[in-house]
Amino acid sequence: MKKVIKILAILSLLFILGACTTQTSGEESKVLVETDYGTITEEDLFQEVISTERGKELIQKLVYMQILEGKYEVSDKEVNQRLGDIKELAGDEDGFQMILLQQGFKDEEDLKDQIKQSLYFFKATTEGVEVSDKEINDYYAQHIDEYTEVAVSHILVDNESTAKEIKKELEKGTDFAELAIEHSTDSMTAEEGGNLGYISGKSNELDPTFLAAAMELEKDEVSDPVKTVFGYHIIKVTDRKETPLREVEDRIRQALMEKEAKPIQEILNEYNKEIEFVEEAFEEAFKEVDHVN
Repeated sequence: MKKVIKILAILSLLFILGACTTQTSGEESKVLVETDYGTITEEDLFQEVISTERGKELIQKLVYMQILEGKYEVSDKEVNQRLGDIKELAGDEDGFQMILLQQGFKDEEDLKDQIKQSLYFFKATTEGVEVSDKEINDYYAQHIDEYTEVAVSHILVDNESTAKEIKKELEKGTDFAELAIEHSTDSMTAEEGGNLGYISGKSNELDPTFLAAAMELEKDEVSDPVKTVFGYHIIKVTDRKETPLREVEDRIRQALMEKEAKPIQEILNEYNKEIEFVEEAFEEAFKEVDHVN
């Protein structure tokens, strides 16, 4: 195994080792950049790489990724599946572009490269981890709200007594939308009959108490008054959709595997023991890993 990793490391660092070769052979180092104020040679580049933290990180990345690519396979299908999850989370194209901007990715291809690297590390840290069908089924049942969307309308009022009166009117058959238009203090939704659209158990922007109450309701069910920091709500669910287990089974399996994953540092330190160094200058970059940038 050592021989394989040694060869891979050499291939990864050929352009740098060229500088070492010219230095040890007595040849003049090749000039890479020339200006009126001086030159930058391969030897200058080599010294910069081995003497800075950023340079050491670059060497680590090149070597570790070649080791991972030699040990594991990551398919385009796997990358596109993770990309699809991110796009679904973003909601629309504008949301996706915002994620790219906030996370510092140049474009979608840049993100895909990062996803591919993360999948290699995922496979390395979860090698040997097994997840049973029962564990997947149990997780799905325990987190069903995360895989459920409900169409919600609400009427917001300032006090509990008003909320109770509205609930009585609804029990008599009064139209929910009419009561929302007449009584709701939520100016954003009142004119729409209290319609909030679809929400799910992952809708973190909503008040937790409101969200929990809404997710417990069945289709066409109306809640009792629900108190939040905004006032008292009467909530109605007009539709309920659950994502089938078969559509989220792979995501659940990955989530459960990640819980049992080995620390990345442990994996990298094991790789360090297998590497033979052609050039001693590189050894500093592969001392015991105590953190991952």
